[in-house]
Amino acid sequence: MSDPFDRAEARDAGVGFLEEGAVSLPVDREAPRIEGPLSGLTVGLKSNIRVAGQAWTAGIGARREAVAETDAEIVARLRGAGAAILSRLRMDEGALGAATDNPHFGRCENPAWPGHSPGGSSGGSAAAVAAGAAEAALGTDTLGSVRIPAAYCGLWGLKLGPGRVAMEGVFPLAPSLDSVGILAAGRDPIRTLLDVLVPGEARTLEGWASGIPAEGLTPEIAQFLERCAGVLDEMLGRPSAMPVPDLPALRAEAFLLTEIEAVKTLGAEAGLSPGLSRLIDYGRRVAPERAAAVRDRLAEAGAEVRAGLGAGTALLLPTVAAPAFAWGETPPRGQADFTALANVAGCPALAIPAPRARPPVSAQLVGPPGSERALLDLGARLSAGL
Repeated sequence: MSDPFDRAEARDAGVGFLEEGAVSLPVDREAPRIEGPLSGLTVGLKSNIRVAGQAWTAGIGARREAVAETDAEIVARLRGAGAAILSRLRMDEGALGAATDNPHFGRCENPAWPGHSPGGSSGGSAAAVAAGAAEAALGTDTLGSVRIPAAYCGLWGLKLGPGRVAMEGVFPLAPSLDSVGILAAGRDPIRTLLDVLVPGEARTLEGWASGIPAEGLTPEIAQFLERCAGVLDEMLGRPSAMPVPDLPALRAEAFLLTEIEAVKTLGAEAGLSPGLSRLIDYGRRVAPERAAAVRDRLAEAGAEVRAGLGAGTALLLPTVAAPAFAWGETPPRGQADFTALANVAGCPALAIPAPRARPPVSAQLVGPPGSERALLDLGARLSAGL
């Protein structure tokens, strides 16, 4: 069995993916181990996932002493399958952020591209895997918060569809958009965790559609997407026609809905940073009729996406438009332009890294509800053909 990453080693390495300064220890060393399908695997957990005996901070400084009495249901299932747990991985405050530069717990570095952000809000989960501290890690994904860190750190990242795992014990941000996701350096650890956490389904993806934009991507990402399109064309034939909504506009409305729902999930928390407080205050000022209109438009867009995917189509998109941004740069406003669609539509989505690319670049497949395993299988075939 692999040993959990040592706190001092993490600090010395400058990676900073473990939260500091809370009352509990970040590494779950003492829990009993049992034999099971996850024996030998260390699984990291974002700090908004409840772990018994650990501070359940959700990246909020005032929750440093909010020690959980019980495991979240998904954590109990991981333990029951034999996994070692690496808890308290850094995240953006309240999961509402895009850099994992936390005002209470500090900055998380990108081991795959030093000097750059690992992305947010599940940056600590991505960094732990990229640094070799865990074979896989769980995060949460509201507008792309698993897939964007996967893209920035050169990892595979699967966002599950809504309702596929119990959200009990997962601190919410925007419940209508939140999902759990899994990050790993390859497909196989994700598939192994999926077999433990999500009931199996018999589904295949037999067609594909392209959502590659005509412009706006950096050259390395545009070239990788074209390579992916060529492989899919050879495997599945010509792409089907599928209308794709205005993605920046969709992301903007989904972000507004996140601010609106954060009023209930985060608004009563003490000690929030001024930046997060401003976002929540904005959501608080949104008129009810505007909020209802946003929900209606997003519901309509989601239904159109699901109809376009049907029962067996995968949509090829970029994961992000550019590689990770350097510290000192302003995070790109449209980081979630290509990822928010899957949350709005209630669909699973998979970020797939370009092999051996530096800086890391990524492509994304979005599938119909219930197609997590089929996405992993298609992603593996796609990756093998690159």
